[in-house]
Amino acid sequence: MPTVSVVAAAEAGVVVERMPLVPRPGDALGAVVDALVDGMDVVAVAGLIGLRPQEIRKVTARARQRGTVLMSVHAQDRWPGADLELRLAGGRWRGLGAGHGHLLAREVEVRASGRGAAARPRSTSALLPGPGGLVAEATVTWGRGAAAVVGPGCA
Repeated sequence: MPTVSVVAAAEAGVVVERMPLVPRPGDALGAVVDALVDGMDVVAVAGLIGLRPQEIRKVTARARQRGTVLMSVHAQDRWPGADLELRLAGGRWRGLGAGHGHLLAREVEVRASGRGAAARPRSTSALLPGPGGLVAEATVTWGRGAAAVVGPGCA
């Protein structure tokens, strides 16, 4: 994932000292993901195309056993058997007036679907970034360039 910014991750609250990045695992992708599942709470994978179906099943079972979250970060790489799928839809910038002002936040719709407890599709609006630079729920009143945001983490 060459576009991952360690600085952006740090600004979002990720402890980068505990964020392993494996830039080019090559043929060892299955072994690398397997090892990361053993030691990490969240593992993001770009390029499932490098994993064989039996490796995907093995890693998925291991992640469920250990309580690790596996994420496929590219839309074309859907994780087979995923319990939850999140997608961003739409999106518009807030804060600009008629040719003037400052960008305050980007409001997007987050759509969730899946199986089991996530079988009923749901959606909500979120601010990326919200006040303080983190993701925030968008309960927003916009008017004449002003914003009032109420939601988790917005105190």
